[in-house]
Amino acid sequence: MKKTAILGLLAIVLGSYGSVTMAVDDVTNTDHNLSNRTNALTAAGNTQICIYCHTPHNASVDNTTALWNRADISTTNYTMYSSPTLDMTVAAGPAGVSLACLSCHDGGLATDSLLNNPVANGTDFLGNSLGTDLSNDHPVSLTYDATQDPTGFHAAVNNQVNGLQLFGATGDQVECGTCHSVHDDTNGSFLRMSNAGSALCLACHVK
Repeated sequence: MKKTAILGLLAIVLGSYGSVTMAVDDVTNTDHNLSNRTNALTAAGNTQICIYCHTPHNASVDNTTALWNRADISTTNYTMYSSPTLDMTVAAGPAGVSLACLSCHDGGLATDSLLNNPVANGTDFLGNSLGTDLSNDHPVSLTYDATQDPTGFHAAVNNQVNGLQLFGATGDQVECGTCHSVHDDTNGSFLRMSNAGSALCLACHVK
């Protein structure tokens, strides 16, 4: 009887663990990991995962999705839902995150049609001239506080996040130097670590 109870308890614990594991938001193991598909970017040697949707520099200034790396198709191309039994208002066109989804899923743009192509013409996809408008770049001089979104960001330990340095008097500021090391170009684009499989992005971001 005692053995049966222990086995039953173990099954419950393992079942709970399995459900928690499955709930982890990891795009690597989903169909949204486009780096393992055959396309122009992978043929050119791209190994990044996040770049198909997000870019650290020169992102869309029209879409509110964070650092979006795709162009939206004009909203005039969409016919919105309507029904005589629907009391709520439907907008004239999709916006925000819906446009982000549709930038891939409406069939109007190729999967590898990016605003900031990481392998186009062999150039540095980060861009050499950022100018003074940083609104379409990864935020800098940002106070890194994973407690504000513990499911979206890894915790900082000793002024670092998985090996990426934080700066400032209190050691909690994301700056250019968090991702880039001015004296070491071992990883290309002066990145502090390889971004194969979007490893650098995922050092901070939980996806």
